[in-house]
Amino acid sequence: MAYTTMVSLDSPSHSTISFLPSPVTSSTVARPRPVQQSSRPTFAVLPEELVVKILELCDFKGVLACQLTCRALRNVVAGSTSLRYKLALSEHGMCDGTLSDINTAEKLELLTAHADAWQSLDSAYPEKVDILVGWSAPLAVSCNVMVFFRDRLPENQTRKRDGNTGAALEPHLDLLVLRVPSTLRRVEAAHWMLTLPLNVKEICIDESQDLLIYLWNRTFYTCTLSTGKVHPLAEHEGFFCMWNQSRHDDVFIPCVYGDFIAVATVVYFISVWNWKTGQQVSEQVSDVHFSSFDFLDEHHILYADSSEDSICVYDLRDDQQQQQLQKGKEKDMGLLRFQLALPPINRATTSRYIQLRRNALPATRNPPRPSALPDGKNSPSDGAPAPAPAPFHADPHERLIVARVVTSPVEGGEEQFELYIPARAFLEHFSAAAATAAVRNRDDSGYKYEEGGVVVVPWTAWRNAVRATPPRKVPYVVQARKVVYGMRAVSHPPDWDKGILHVDSYLPRTRGREEAREAEAGVRGGRRQAIRLPPGVQDKKDFLSVLCEDALLCYKIDPLSDMISSAFWYTF
Repeated sequence: MAYTTMVSLDSPSHSTISFLPSPVTSSTVARPRPVQQSSRPTFAVLPEELVVKILELCDFKGVLACQLTCRALRNVVAGSTSLRYKLALSEHGMCDGTLSDINTAEKLELLTAHADAWQSLDSAYPEKVDILVGWSAPLAVSCNVMVFFRDRLPENQTRKRDGNTGAALEPHLDLLVLRVPSTLRRVEAAHWMLTLPLNVKEICIDESQDLLIYLWNRTFYTCTLSTGKVHPLAEHEGFFCMWNQSRHDDVFIPCVYGDFIAVATVVYFISVWNWKTGQQVSEQVSDVHFSSFDFLDEHHILYADSSEDSICVYDLRDDQQQQQLQKGKEKDMGLLRFQLALPPINRATTSRYIQLRRNALPATRNPPRPSALPDGKNSPSDGAPAPAPAPFHADPHERLIVARVVTSPVEGGEEQFELYIPARAFLEHFSAAAATAAVRNRDDSGYKYEEGGVVVVPWTAWRNAVRATPPRKVPYVVQARKVVYGMRAVSHPPDWDKGILHVDSYLPRTRGREEAREAEAGVRGGRRQAIRLPPGVQDKKDFLSVLCEDALLCYKIDPLSDMISSAFWYTF
């Protein structure tokens, strides 16, 4: 039996090649006809407009694969602004701002300029930010928004209401909410003030959800970041939390990711709540003495176990699943432990500490709801219009996990280096280990399965995903809180003798391409830039840094007032 080849284009996203049997007769066998050129259309000769429409339905991997197939498709991609924009987004770890009314050609131009600006930090010149003088170090960072605070203890001051003298002003906490401007992403600068109770302990924000959560009297309160009023998506104004006040440390502050908020509570456990409903999702993540934690995604908590020289991933859904299991049933997997190959130390005289640096990139990038703002304005005080949607933004799925490994004491200070791991690497290993555990095929997986559903990932199984900075011996210093955003991280502390700090990037499609080029700089598979502090800065010591979507902020804390004495930033 012979076969006839047919090309079907019923689906706009792909072509289907089918083989249909054709009857074989004696005439066709006795007198074979010469092969004739098929008159049916092929993918390569379709109208270019149709090919572009088909490729626009593919993700960037599909577009990239087609670009490498033949010269004709390369020319199609090169001639299409929309396809080049899609590839540029993936290359720089960005997503399209679907609500923006800017056309694709202008978006591509702005995106290219934005990426070039980040790659030219070493030649950029900073601007002073005098508005921050007298305020605290950044308390929270999300997208392009930073929050600062200062205590207010007024004497004989009164609150004015409608021009009339009212009740005496109570001691309170002033918050300065600052939106960092971006010329290349069309983000306008803005700042406004919020008032909170004086004894607020912790604050976390999510600018993409117009969300501010603060902890006061062991209760979490949810409000809008724009007005300070109760958040419209919260069913309750607040919900109770047994916060562990004895562990008042910056690595234990609450963190929010999507619908969930996590915080360290009594006896070192990590508890997770749904901030919209106030319901507890996980009573405790682990009973180990962890050193720091963060969300990996909406379903997984990542925490460092310094005593075991490892990083652990815990599935929040495991608590609900285990409640449904019958007694005596074996637990497939509950915890994934990633081992680190660190040099041995004498723990009787030396300590080693692993800190996960928080990533300020939010889980989603929905624009703030205009309905939550007063009369369509972006703040109660300045009356500026609500910010227009940005043409593009950092991809929430492209997140860099940064682990700071510190050994002390070392020559009167400490030795530290940082590990850079894409969040995808942890999630891929978690999925692979869960699938292997479910089918009980554990011999060839490379993982080690322990009692209680703990799966150990040996260093050899995941080391290729890890990049390390050169080790440094530094004095004991105050640690910066927010030094990671998306796939970028800023070094801390700076190299004070040379007056420089480093910004490392680990963008999706530059990882392999930059590996050989950047090997001499000490960061495999990434890009490292040395940023020189301004020559006018007299004392370069004790400068701290914060990273957000479009800015690198450097500031100095006055040791007497514990407030910012000077600040400057690089914005794009």
